[in-house]
Amino acid sequence: MITMRLKPKEDRRLLRGHLWAYRNEFIDLPDFVDGEVVDVDSDSGRFIGRGFYQSQGGIAVRILTRRQAPLDQAFMSDAIARARAYRETVLPGETTYRWVFGESDGLPGLVADRYGDVVVVDSSCAFYEGQTSNLAHAFMAYPDVHGVLFRVCGEKERHGDVPPTITFPLNGLSFTLNLEAAQKTGMFLDQRTNCHAVEPLAPGARVLDGHCYAGLWSCHAARAGASQVLGVDTSAPAIEAARTNAEINGLSNLCQFECADIRDALNRNERYDVVILDPPALAKARSQTARALGLYQAINRDAMNAVVPGGYLITSSCSHFVDTPAFLEMLKRAAAAVRREVWALDVRGAAPDHPVLLAMPETSYLCCAVLRVL
Repeated sequence: MITMRLKPKEDRRLLRGHLWAYRNEFIDLPDFVDGEVVDVDSDSGRFIGRGFYQSQGGIAVRILTRRQAPLDQAFMSDAIARARAYRETVLPGETTYRWVFGESDGLPGLVADRYGDVVVVDSSCAFYEGQTSNLAHAFMAYPDVHGVLFRVCGEKERHGDVPPTITFPLNGLSFTLNLEAAQKTGMFLDQRTNCHAVEPLAPGARVLDGHCYAGLWSCHAARAGASQVLGVDTSAPAIEAARTNAEINGLSNLCQFECADIRDALNRNERYDVVILDPPALAKARSQTARALGLYQAINRDAMNAVVPGGYLITSSCSHFVDTPAFLEMLKRAAAAVRREVWALDVRGAAPDHPVLLAMPETSYLCCAVLRVL
């Protein structure tokens, strides 16, 4: 087994449970193959963990186990089984959920979503290119799983029966997903519980759903009694998916969808009872945090302007470099910029199928704030 040795005192964070060993923490970095299995030792030779090497980026090794055990089919099957058992506990009876949430489930760099009898797996880590058969075997060991679609390092690989389009239930609604056109693993299931926040606010309301993607928030608002919902997204395939999902749920008469930039939509001098913002991650690196906060402030300022007095803004950040205190401070600045008094009614994280690993703050990435704008 290849061993990589840390510099003095660089083992402390890893011993406390963190799973990323950074490039600058090692004594040297030999020219290993991307995805190769390696052991990480302290400077004194103490075994820290076993994981895989990454040739690019700041993270050199992602640790999978604290034991000197093989990372084989049995290891993958055990991890998949533990992850499923937890979801069956917190989401009993559900067949749509995030089955694997990377580091929190002991498979760093890997996410997998279940949609009924199909599982969609996504990773940019070369290690998992060699694990697709083991993972497919682990998922399909369950009789209610018939196919697995892998998106690993930009390549697609299918095991079993994976149709091009699937329909699945979520929160009592039905959604259709084109697996060829969908982003990442398909739906953004981290907001599945937060979508309920719009329901008591929706009856009789005019709702603007920014970054609507496939219409998850829009359909929840319309079902709850909104008088009108406008969903906006810059992706034409997303808009088509949203229209389809509104139609199959019998909500087409309440929902309209438009391919446009949300800031353009917010600056048309229209006013809404509820505005929803769910943008993509605006800070994908720590160096982008300041710029992201500026973008968040601009869009939330426009959104507050577009809310009628006494209306509501539901706004989110999925940038883990923008933590909750920073996000709330940004919202305070946005409110001051438009001279509106704003109440924070609720601040939420991701759904329970996205558990937070306490040793890794990076796994707590989603902040969803429910605000009243006076």
